[in-house]
Formats: sequence, C-alpha cells, structure tokens
Amino acid sequence: MSIPEAIRNQRPTQFGACEIRLLNNHYYVYQITSEYSRVTKRSRKKTGKCIGKISEQDGFIPNRYAIELMQQNGMLPPATGAVTYRSKTFGAYEMLSQLSPNLETDLKKCFPDCYREIRTIALLRLVEGVASTRALQSVFEQSYLSDLAPDLSISEGTVQRFILRLGTMQERAESFMRLHVTENTTLLFDGTSIFLDFGDSLAASGYNAEHSRDPQARLLYVFEKDTHCPLFYVVIQGSIVDKSEFLDVVQRSGCKDVIILGDKGFYSKKNVSALMESHLKYILPLQENTKAVKQEFFEREGLDKFDGTFAYHGRAIWYHKQKSGNLGDYIYIFMDEQRRAQEHAHFIERCEDDYDESANTPMDLAKKPRMGYFCFCSNLDAVPKEIYLDYKERWDIEECFDYLKNSVRAEASHAHNDEYFRGWAFLNHISLLYYYGLINAINVHHLSEKLTPKEAILMTKDICRITDPNGTQHLTHIRKETQEILDTLGVVLSAT
Repeated sequence: MSIPEAIRNQRPTQFGACEIRLLNNHYYVYQITSEYSRVTKRSRKKTGKCIGKISEQDGFIPNRYAIELMQQNGMLPPATGAVTYRSKTFGAYEMLSQLSPNLETDLKKCFPDCYREIRTIALLRLVEGVASTRALQSVFEQSYLSDLAPDLSISEGTVQRFILRLGTMQERAESFMRLHVTENTTLLFDGTSIFLDFGDSLAASGYNAEHSRDPQARLLYVFEKDTHCPLFYVVIQGSIVDKSEFLDVVQRSGCKDVIILGDKGFYSKKNVSALMESHLKYILPLQENTKAVKQEFFEREGLDKFDGTFAYHGRAIWYHKQKSGNLGDYIYIFMDEQRRAQEHAHFIERCEDDYDESANTPMDLAKKPRMGYFCFCSNLDAVPKEIYLDYKERWDIEECFDYLKNSVRAEASHAHNDEYFRGWAFLNHISLLYYYGLINAINVHHLSEKLTPKEAILMTKDICRITDPNGTQHLTHIRKETQEILDTLGVVLSAT
C-alpha cells in the first residue's frame, strides 16, 4: 500500500535515510542503511530501529530512542535540562495497575497518608528489579509514575526513612492483608527463610529445609488455594520453630479453612502432635530415608503393591495409601515412573564419570530402591491424587518465594533493625500482589503455554509515553504480538 502524500511530507530528515511503514493502522518510521553483499555483488537495504511514528494531525512523534539520538547529536538539550520531548516508561506499570484494579483502593483505605509511596516503590521494584534504595530515584524519574505523583521524593535517604516508618505500621499492614482473606476459601499455608547478615536484629540462627544454621528471618505465608495469590504473612525470627507460630498466624489472618504445607525439615512426631492438638490440617513430606514406610515396600518389585495410578502432565503416577500409627493420620506413597528413570540414568552417569568420587558402580543401582518415590504424612483422609495435587501447588508457589529471597535480602540485610525489615517485607508483599494479578490474568486467558509473567513485563516495559512540545502525549510503537497479548488480557494502553 502506498504511503499518503500527507504522511510522506512529515518524514524526518535529521536521522539520515528513513522508511515509513504502515503497521496496525499507524505509520511508523524506521532508520535504514545500505549494506553491500560480496555474494550477490549488490547493495541491499538493512532496516534499523524504529525512531517514532507519524500522524497527519500531529506530524512526526519521536520515540525514546530518537530523543536520545537527538540529545546525543545536540539537536535537543541534554536530559538534565529542559527537553523538548519527554519520554517515560509506561506500558508495564499501566498493565500491572489495570490487572489489579482494587489494590490501590485497598491501600488507600488502610494507608491514606502514604499509599502512593507504597504503590510507587512496589511497582518500581517489580518492573525494574531494583533492590537498592540508591537506584530507585533514577528509575522513578524515567517512569510515568513520576507524572502520577510528581511531588514524591524518592531519594535514597527519604525512601529509607519511609521504609523504617512503614515497618512501625504493623497493625495497618495486617488490616490491609485481612481485606483479601475470605472465610469460605480453602487456603494453603507455608513458610520460607530469608537469610540475613549477623547484625540484623530479626535474624537468629535457626534451621531451615537445608538444615542451615546461618542467621535468618522466617516468613510464614498464607496463600489462596485456587489462584496461589499471597494473602497474609508474619515475620518471625529464624530460631523460632514454625509450629509455635502456626495457630497464632491462622488466628491473626482470620482464616477458617487452612491446610499446612510444610517442607521436609518440619516433619517429626512432636510437630505432628502439635498440629493435631491445634486441629490444623496438614500435608508434610517425609525424608527420603523415612522409617514411616518399611524398606520392604520399596524393594518389592512389580506394580501390584500400589493401589492405582493417575496421569499428571502426561506422566504415570502410581500411589499407595496406608494408616500411620495411632495419631489418626495417613501415609501417602507416590512413584513417578519418569522421574525414577531420570534418577536411574543420572546415577549411572555419575558412576561412569566418577562425579562424586565414590566407590559406587552402575550395578549398585539395586541399592537405591527409593529413587522416584516421594511420601507424605497427612491427617486428611482423601483420594491420593488430591493430596498429590495439593502439594504440587506448593511447588508452584516456590516461584513466589524465589522472588522474595532474591529481592528482600539485597537491601533489608543492611537495616539492622526489626522495623526496617518489616517495612521491606510489606513492600515485597505489595509487589507480589501486582505480580500475581498478572499471573492470574495469564492463566484465566490461557496464555501460560506461550507467555510467562516475566516475559509480559519485558514486552511492555519498552512501551513509553511521549510528551511533545505542545504538551500532547503519544505512545511509542507497540509491536503486533504485544498488542495481541494486551488485547487478550483486556489491557488498554492510552496516552491520555
């Protein structure tokens, strides 16, 4: 299709050779160069970056890349001065805000005096991956969040003082979290360790799933079962055993129906008795060398020892259920054939490569009958597949804890007081709520096979809002693939 004369007349001349293209009913401008091919003995056109778009009404509208080029070449004042065009990162922030429309309303209800600071810092950390307070100011000034709240100060000292103050608002934080807890929803319950420096006041030597004695703080988290959305958490010292806090957290959160999903380091007869006395449901994984299941079960060949099988993501999972002692609980035994074959192959490879410098040989595989098996203890009298799927959801939640561990530690470990760490923990919680708003939207619209939440953030992060010399705002080019995803998610990006 030929480009209209009115559009061609608006072609910019300050960037060298350019080409105008019609994409999604908009005209975009791309830099082009000529490249000589030694094979064909001819020159061929090479398309460069998009530098903006053209409309008959507004003329040429440069994007962020074009603005930077003009500043570098002296065609515009430097970024620190009064620029003719202003470019702010926009797409990812707006997408996350639209997918969690009630979050800001709830924050405003519980934190009327500082909800903007909480929203701003939480979004900056999620989109930009910023853990240090030192780096927040520059990304804030480059984002459209600075247009929403131009009076906010995001300097390092101001942010640190705010986080310290936020950590003293524990009652308000818990009131906010209780807004998202419903009595009729089955909940998942879990804990994770955040490792800190020795100087931290909350950090105390304590065991975790890896039996580490490093100083650590402990987060006990409540998740919504169907969406995996984090609802409520409590920060405790790492030296405190989880069982001493379970009932207190359940009561503080207002939860009515809770299933405790622990890790392998938690199971013991003492802990199980404590959970039973508190009338709490639980599913606890057993150690690989557990004596709760007799060795003869693993050594016995054949599949007739199992009660049945079910399919999970194209894999056969065999199961057996048996009563355990006099506590009224059950042992659930599962065997994943695919996992078993993979572990066998890995063991043989290690033997052949002498990877672990052991005396094992491939023939010693018969001494490893528990490969591919995993066992759980639970006081739920349920269909084994339900137990398997419930705990599988815990593994899915690990992504949440990975985010917590990677982002909290970098800054909170320098705080050296309880309030500062609690402030960072709450900001992380808000970031997670925005993140899970995106996760749920991806799942609801069946996009999980083609798109991850991180990819969605990266795809929309480059969409900027440009303000021209007349004060009119425009959006930079949105790729067709990105626009299709935004349309599916129900996200509408508008410059105004």
